[in-house]
Amino acid sequence: MTEPVELPGGDASKVAYRRDRYGDGRFRFLRFLAGAGQGYALLVEDTWCGGPAVLKGMWWPPSHLRTPGSGAGSAQLERRKAQQEQGMRATWKAVQLTQHAPSVVDVLNEESPSLVAAGMADPEKEYFVVTQFIGLPDTPVRTLKDDIDERRRSDRPYTELELIDLAEQLCGALGALHARRSAKKKAGRSEEYWIHADIKPENVLLLGPPAQYVLIDYDGAVIDGDPIAVTTAAYSPPVPPGYELSPERDKAEELFDIYMLGATLAEAAGLERLDEETRRMLYGDGPQEGRRRIAALERSPIVTTLIVSCLAPPKFRLRTVQSIQADLIRARDGAALASVLTRRTS
Repeated sequence: MTEPVELPGGDASKVAYRRDRYGDGRFRFLRFLAGAGQGYALLVEDTWCGGPAVLKGMWWPPSHLRTPGSGAGSAQLERRKAQQEQGMRATWKAVQLTQHAPSVVDVLNEESPSLVAAGMADPEKEYFVVTQFIGLPDTPVRTLKDDIDERRRSDRPYTELELIDLAEQLCGALGALHARRSAKKKAGRSEEYWIHADIKPENVLLLGPPAQYVLIDYDGAVIDGDPIAVTTAAYSPPVPPGYELSPERDKAEELFDIYMLGATLAEAAGLERLDEETRRMLYGDGPQEGRRRIAALERSPIVTTLIVSCLAPPKFRLRTVQSIQADLIRARDGAALASVLTRRTS
């Protein structure tokens, strides 16, 4: 087996990967893609079908790599595997109902290259999740974050219809996750659904033209009622004074995803991430001033109200993706009418 290669820079102490093959030779390493979120991603070739795929491995904390063989390692590995399994089930759920999620190709259970690099004689195995590669192998993968940054540099904001199209496509992916199904995990419940829990521009791939938005990174997905372990603070509900984490993370609800959707749409509308002060205002510290700041983005009243409602505290927040979609239909009709009137008067 090829010796593991450590990630460059500050991540070198966290994880290593192999520059050879995975899955008994099926998946051949092509290049390193990214190291973010809950793991790292490699571009691989699926030699069975000849196409590209993405192989994702797990982060390992430096504390465990410094003390290989510690008893805490096995428990931590099992927790990470359990989280990955939840993410895979959420992905399969989304793929069944929508095309706005990458398909799972295979799940491998192999020796951890990070533990090999740390000097562990008998390294534990970890899961490697292989998913469909979306895009062109020789073209850099573009995310919504990349597009927002580029538009900000060129002073080219999204049109109202482009913003509505983004919101509609993300709602399609979330609607698939939030769709109720027969409960299998918890006794005494007849239905359950999934929460993505980490919606942000970096987790939305951009394909096209025409623009197609694909929600990715389901590693942190949880079933409703479970605690949320993985999210991004800059896009999730604010932490109230005196708390270490947001109480909304204690028991996952679709309202959590709706908040993160609102934060993502606000960033697309203004071409910059909402600052902490504005998010706290909208969450209850000063809702009128918060709304004034969102209105300053100069969007239609319907889109402005939609974003504000997504970022409100739970009791005032839009309750379901379907309610957002109903508002988007009205916003699209209004934008189309405004476009016609503008052409007639020009």
